[in-house]
Amino acid sequence: MLEGLVANLLNRFLGMYVKNFNAQQLNVGIWNGDVKLRNLELRREALDQLHLPVNVVEGHLGSLTMSIPWTNLRGKPVRINIEDVFLLAAPKEDAEYDEEEEARRKHSVKMEKLENAELLKERNSEGLSQEEQKKSQSFTESMTTAIVDNLQVSIRNIHIRYEDTIAAPGHPFALGLTLKEFSAVSTDENWRPSFIQSSSGTTHKLAVLGELAFYWNTDATLFGTGKGSDVGADAQKTDRGLLIDKFKQAIEDSKNQQYMLKPVSGRAALELDKTGKVERPKVKARLLFNELGFVLDDDQYRDALMMVDLFHYFIRHQEYKKYQPDSTPKEDPKAWLRFAFTAVHSKIQERNRKWTWGYMRERRDDRLRYIELFKKKKKEEKLAAAETSELDKLERRLTYEDLRFWRSLARNQLRKENVGVKKAPAKQTWTQW
Repeated sequence: MLEGLVANLLNRFLGMYVKNFNAQQLNVGIWNGDVKLRNLELRREALDQLHLPVNVVEGHLGSLTMSIPWTNLRGKPVRINIEDVFLLAAPKEDAEYDEEEEARRKHSVKMEKLENAELLKERNSEGLSQEEQKKSQSFTESMTTAIVDNLQVSIRNIHIRYEDTIAAPGHPFALGLTLKEFSAVSTDENWRPSFIQSSSGTTHKLAVLGELAFYWNTDATLFGTGKGSDVGADAQKTDRGLLIDKFKQAIEDSKNQQYMLKPVSGRAALELDKTGKVERPKVKARLLFNELGFVLDDDQYRDALMMVDLFHYFIRHQEYKKYQPDSTPKEDPKAWLRFAFTAVHSKIQERNRKWTWGYMRERRDDRLRYIELFKKKKKEEKLAAAETSELDKLERRLTYEDLRFWRSLARNQLRKENVGVKKAPAKQTWTQW
């Protein structure tokens, strides 16, 4: 059960960020307890969940390794090592706006968020009686606690960089977050690395931070073109290997960076209380940093204002782009006057429509139909082509909040329909013994 859950979580997470991700290769590694992924490319849409008008023009994940001792999860820690994560982003250009592409990316983000939010709940409780749900929940919580208590994480060489030649013409700038090293291990009460038993009422974690920094280089020499339409190293007029070398060098080179947050190193000792007693704090932390230095100069402030203004313009302009005429205001002033009127009127019309009986009837019909189709899908009944198309259209049109709520209603109905129905005994995995 846990093997499938972990595989599903990682497949979803990596599928969101990694280009041409091979889920089958990952599944084999997870079942063997040893996952090794190297030299992966990051997707152009990797930052879409931030809802900012930027594209990932080049991304690299050097190494992701996981060691999962399935045969002894209560006696050995799970280890995760991540190395060499480099990401180069740049602003989208107004000229490259594609309504269908933007709608597809927006829908993809919505569905990924929805599936991720429901993943644990669905696998643990769907189709089970209340007694079965309690048993499954108790087992899952026990194993999850043992894994989290003893999880060991090591991260090295992270560099996320944004370059821009559009926001402030004539003043190209680059900003970035760098991290040389981060690690976290479980310890005993004397802060010595050890394995935590589930009977312990307190979990001790010791974290080490090595050179976390944030820079904003004004009038900078860029790695690429600073334009989000140029996706890939070739389009950025550079070699991919050379670009990766530049990312690595920038982590080490502190002389040529204009830091807003100077490199920070330190330790954190955390005590996590698991007893649930109200008189005890849930988290106690002791932090020790060598130095915390913050700097902001006039040029950085100028570029920050220009970047925020560019983002605001693009987001607002994108909303009304479909109404914009192809001609310039000078060529066809009447068309631009109609554009201004349509942009304002469409917002007022949509706001007023939500208070009509027709809109409320449409919402009711959508809810009933979506619940009906979603139940058929979860019961693995074959959907007709028209039903599949209708379900897809509903999921594209409805908001995340609507889909989340209506799916929960559908699952509640499925549980009620399954009451009193005898199910064949499920096959037990070795982790359930």
